[in-house]
Amino acid sequence: MIFDLIENLDEYISLNPKFANGLEKLNEVEIDYNKRFDFDGGYLFFQEGTTNHIDEGTFEAHKKYIDIQIVLDGSEYVAWAPINQLVVDVVYNAEKDVVRLNGSPKAIMKINKGMAYICLPHDGHKALKHLNKATKYNKAVIKIEI
Repeated sequence: MIFDLIENLDEYISLNPKFANGLEKLNEVEIDYNKRFDFDGGYLFFQEGTTNHIDEGTFEAHKKYIDIQIVLDGSEYVAWAPINQLVVDVVYNAEKDVVRLNGSPKAIMKINKGMAYICLPHDGHKALKHLNKATKYNKAVIKIEI
């Protein structure tokens, strides 16, 4: 998993050339929480809500897409663990491109407004969490085809 500031995301285009298309699309569209925005090599959508406690829910991982998750307002915590150190809870669903996993986080990071993180296929991630007190968040999620 990669953590950085939004303004540095261009530095990661070399990981996958489709990153540039996703970042360009993000800069072109207006926030709409009810819409999916497709681009060559993936899609993006926006989320808003309130975080859940870090102990709730499962980790997830993806095989077909890399996630770029960008906090536009508010904050969240994200837990991380390599998928080979987690136990499958719900088997991989190819249609939704997600496997659900249980286990202990190897790291927990607070993501504030202006920060982003990139989840690769080996990254089990548990997003939209808090440690003590729920917080509001607004974010963009860019899905990049592998």
